[in-house]
Formats: sequence, structure tokens, C-alpha cells
Amino acid sequence: MAANTAKPPTGLDRRHWMLAVAAGMASLLDSGAIISVGLGLALWKKAFDLDVWTVGVLGSALTLFIAVGSLVGGRLADLVGRGRMFSLTILLYAAAAATIALAQNASVLVAGVIVLGVAAGADLPISLAVLSERAPEGTQGRLVAFTHVMWTVGVVVATLLGFAVSGLGVPGISMIFGLLAVLAVATFAFRAFYPPFHRLEEEALERHETVGVDPAKAVPLATLLRNRTSLVLIALTAGFYLFFTLVANTFGSFKTYFLVTVGGTTQTVATGLSFGTTLIGLVGTIVFTRIADTKWRSRFFAFGVAVFTACQLLIAVTGGVVLPAMIAALVLYNIAFPFIGEALYKIWTQESFPVNARATVQGFTIAIARFIASAFALVTPALIAWSPKGLYFLLAAFALVSGGIGTVILRRQRTATAPSPAGTAAVTAKEAL
Repeated sequence: MAANTAKPPTGLDRRHWMLAVAAGMASLLDSGAIISVGLGLALWKKAFDLDVWTVGVLGSALTLFIAVGSLVGGRLADLVGRGRMFSLTILLYAAAAATIALAQNASVLVAGVIVLGVAAGADLPISLAVLSERAPEGTQGRLVAFTHVMWTVGVVVATLLGFAVSGLGVPGISMIFGLLAVLAVATFAFRAFYPPFHRLEEEALERHETVGVDPAKAVPLATLLRNRTSLVLIALTAGFYLFFTLVANTFGSFKTYFLVTVGGTTQTVATGLSFGTTLIGLVGTIVFTRIADTKWRSRFFAFGVAVFTACQLLIAVTGGVVLPAMIAALVLYNIAFPFIGEALYKIWTQESFPVNARATVQGFTIAIARFIASAFALVTPALIAWSPKGLYFLLAAFALVSGGIGTVILRRQRTATAPSPAGTAAVTAKEAL
């Protein structure tokens, strides 16, 4: 794994930041979907008279099919063209969001959530691969971190909208999904028809050709798994992201449901608290973007893991019924997650693999984490009903495991030099499809 540099990133111009916005919309729409489904669970439960297992299906279906979309979409993009898939996957998202907005029963609702998950899952690794492929050398960390700012913006916007329409019931949630559909269509138009993006693609092709890399020639996943160095990197990044996702997905999908069903707050209070504390996370992700290509991204890690674990323990000890403790836990969570989670995972993956394998690897590791997280989400409502304390003690353990794996990755960065993308591609080119 390539070590991060202390030099400030150079060579970025307006086109690269516009591409970061276009790619970051995948993250914004992904988080917007996760938060919006979470906001809707308690309302759909009441409106459609759902039992806890059906609520669990709704909560887990999105995560499960994000995994399916990531696995299929990332590989398909490396095979048939990242640029083409970059434009098309977002249209599927728009159709699915519109379906959820118009759903009149639980069956249509579940179908819409499934398709939404496939589309969001496919778009995420593709967008990150397109961005890092077209970024100048030494700037990938900053640009990829910026997509996580967009992810947090999606959380903030979805939570704010949820607060604004909290008194409207199911029609209010339908309005949010309608807006997500509109944003997806606008993103498609931006990605497909903004002329500078085509020039960036040409420049990237020329740059990679000078070092003997053919970005269009995909490296098979089997080849990467047979290479010991690549296998270890895949296992570490997948494990780190898995245990972080188990915690983050539970917070994202079920915090409103938890506050309402366990804490006894109203939908308005729950969404208001979520919105206010999420602003802290937005500030943190902006700070992380500024340090993403420097040594400071590693130095914040241990502090972030300690705070991230502490917020789970606080809820576990208080059982989720003490409102001031819940507020404190939400604050601690939003202080920690920008520095120890998904943004780091995305950067580590994009820095560690050749350009013609990044979407495949990112999709594969996202799929592993989301498949398991979806199974966990399926039983989360039942776990909440059984023992809120037990659930959050378990999440605290997950946070520690994620931090431990991340520490191993950081040590590898300090002591090992990974093969360059050009070298890796050269070794595997004969076996590429």
C-alpha cells in the first residue's frame, strides 16, 4: 500500500473539482437513500401496519442490494467502460426513487428499495474509480475525500428534509424520494454532457499510456486474489470497512427509529437532533478533505477510534432512554466518523490498486461489507426490541475491531512500499480479460 505524502496536492483545476462533484453525487445520493429509508421506517410501520420483521426487511434490503450493485457494477464498469457506466447507473437510481415516492403499499415499497440499492451500489465504486483515474498524481486522496464531504452533505440534507416534513407523515417521506429522483436525473445530465469531462478522460488515457497502463483492459478479480500482496490488501480493507459499516449503517438507518421507539421522542424531535449533530460531521469531513493527502490523516486515527467506541458505550450504558446521553452520543459519533471510516477506506483502496482494477476491488469489498451489514440490519429491529443495551455493546466491539484493523493498515503504510499501479498492471496484463 502506498504511503500518503506530506506534500500538498498540486495540479488540480476547476475541471477536477467539477468531476469530484459529479462523482460525489453518487455518495450524496447513496447516503440520502440510506437516511431517507431510515427516516421512513417508523412512518411506514404505522401507515402500512408492518411488524418488526417487515421493518427489518425494509432496513436490510437497501444495504443488501447496495452490495449486489457494488459487486456487479464495479466489475461491469472495468469490463465495458467506466465512463459509460458512470452516466447510466444514475438513471436507474432516479427510476427507483420515483417508485418509492409513489408507493402505495409495502410490496411496491420493498421493490423500489431493492432497485434503489442496486443502482446506488453500482454507482459508488464506478464514480470513485472514474475520479481517481482522471486525477493528477498525488491528488487522489483529496478528491476522493471530497466525495465523502458529499456523502455527509447527503446525510445533512436528507435529515433536514426529514425534519421539515416530519409532521406530514408518509407524504413527507415521499416528497424526499421525489427530490432524490430529480437530483439523480440532473446528475445524469451533468455527467453525460459536461464537455470538460471528456477532455479529462483523454488526458487520463494519455497519462496512463506513457507508463504502460491500459485503463480499458480490466484486471480480473481472480488474478488479484491469487496475488498475495493484493489479497492481503483486499482482506484488510474489506475487514476494516465491514466492521465500520456495521456500526455506521445501524446509526444511519436506525437512529431515528431508535429515538422514537426506545427513547420515546417524536419524529420531529428525533430528526431535529439528527440534523443538528450531523452538521458536526459535515465540518469534520471538510477538515478531513484538507488533510487527506498529508500525514495528519493517520495522526487523527487513534483519537477517532476512541471517540467512536465511546459513543456506542454511552448508549449501551444508558440504554438509549436518557435523552441528554443520546444527544452526547450523537455528537461524539459525528466528531469521530470523518477521520476513521468510509473516507479512509475509499482512499486506501484507490491508492492501493491499478487504475484498471479499482472499480472491481472497490465494488467487491463494498459488497462484502454491505452483504453482512444487510443481514445485521434484518435483525436490528428485533435486537432493539430485545435489548438496546446489548445491541450497542456489540456495536462498541465492532468499532474496536475496525480500529484494530485500521491500525494494521497504517503500520503497513509506514513499513512497506506497494507495487506501483504501472507495475501491477504490467504483471497482470497477460491475464486480463
